Amino acid sequence: MQPTVENAPAARVTWPVLLGFGQLAVPLAFASLPIAIFVTRFYAQDLQIGIADVGFILLVARLADIIVDPIIGFVSDRLKLPFGRRRTWVLLGAPVFALGVYMLFLPPPSLAEASEDARRLYLLTWIAVFYLGWTMITIAYGAWGAELSEDYNERSRITGVREVFTLLGLGIAGAIPVIVGVPQEVCIDGVLQIQQNGQGGYWNIMFVMGLTIIALVPFALGVLYLTTPEPPVREMKHISFLKGAKIAATNLPFVNLFFITLGIRMGSRAVEGLLTFYLVSAVLFTEQQASSAVLALLVPAIVFAPFWIWAGKAWTKHKALAVALLIGTLTFCGLPFIRDAGYVTNLMAFAILGSVFSAPFTLGQSMAADVIDLDSLKSRQPRAGLLISFFQLAVKAGDAIGVGVSLMLVGWLGFVAKKCAVNTPEAIDALATVYVLFPILLWVPAAILLWNFPITPAVQKRIRRLIERRIAIEEEVRKRRQATRTT
Repeated sequence: MQPTVENAPAARVTWPVLLGFGQLAVPLAFASLPIAIFVTRFYAQDLQIGIADVGFILLVARLADIIVDPIIGFVSDRLKLPFGRRRTWVLLGAPVFALGVYMLFLPPPSLAEASEDARRLYLLTWIAVFYLGWTMITIAYGAWGAELSEDYNERSRITGVREVFTLLGLGIAGAIPVIVGVPQEVCIDGVLQIQQNGQGGYWNIMFVMGLTIIALVPFALGVLYLTTPEPPVREMKHISFLKGAKIAATNLPFVNLFFITLGIRMGSRAVEGLLTFYLVSAVLFTEQQASSAVLALLVPAIVFAPFWIWAGKAWTKHKALAVALLIGTLTFCGLPFIRDAGYVTNLMAFAILGSVFSAPFTLGQSMAADVIDLDSLKSRQPRAGLLISFFQLAVKAGDAIGVGVSLMLVGWLGFVAKKCAVNTPEAIDALATVYVLFPILLWVPAAILLWNFPITPAVQKRIRRLIERRIAIEEEVRKRRQATRTT
């Protein structure tokens, strides 16, 4: 018997549905971490593309989704498909996503011998395919999650469980370089002389990651489709895309959350994109120690995820997220003072950063669902797909600008990421400065905007009551008109 989702505001989603829905986040998150951390290093170091060029390619590919995202969200809201509005898009996006993963993570060895222009074109083409599949899945998946419940705290529970799976996927991805082993390469006078613990830099790591993601996707889709229903579509009057966009632009909580999300993602992705470069070149970690630092970020993130779900209920979601950002900001302020303090001290600092890393995952999507309710009240129609696509714009623009601009900036300031490159002290200091300042300058304004965020639990409940009352009135009017026509 297929599970059902109640429409009552306080209904609890069952654990089989929660777990079945949330586990799709594992392969999605598994892919997102390598894109931010390992793909950048692999293409800049092993495939010898300039770090500024890698940043520019990621920026262009990600920003191209600005056109695609709202179109997919708008269409998924309006099309009634036999297999389901959200299910169909997830299913269609999966093979596109898998193809992008395969080509991006498992490039042909001959690519290393191709011209640099050919390598740039290869990266641009397949990162664009990857992001197209990602968009088709994540917009429908996010809207599906927003529609599973209409209750403020229940949405925190749904997003919390899903983001625990997200963090699990990130943790598995972070563990692979430690398990597979990062080759220890020795450079003498800027020339590679000795290569130990495997061949070809990050090639083996990328190979294992790519095949693992591709294997996980069909399994996760099967579990999702067997356990998680789509809530019934409520009939409402449709309005045009442009009118809907204008309504969204006048939704102040939506606009605030859009820019909050943009700032958080820009800071976070800059940190991830520069992480291994910073640790190896500025803090003088070995490649293997840098991999363990990635785990030091991810393991506390998984451990502290339930705490941030609790904090969202106890302090409200927006204040809990603001506190997390301020803790992270203070930690980044301290990094310059411990740069030469050694492995253990720096690892402890990254563990503190990891403890707040899960807060945007567990609380941000739940806040987005609350903002969608206000839009539904004003626009008089369910537009979760369109609104999620707008939030995805903030996510993707933040990812693009964070990774792209930070990589381009350190490249322009003289840092060279190619294998066996010798960097000047000034270039390394520039790398460290960009790494520390990027999140500080972006997270502080986001925390300020969050502190007085207007949608509290009481406000969200009032919004839901008004929506339910209007739906009941419209249904009664529809029944009376139908009765009049029949008589």
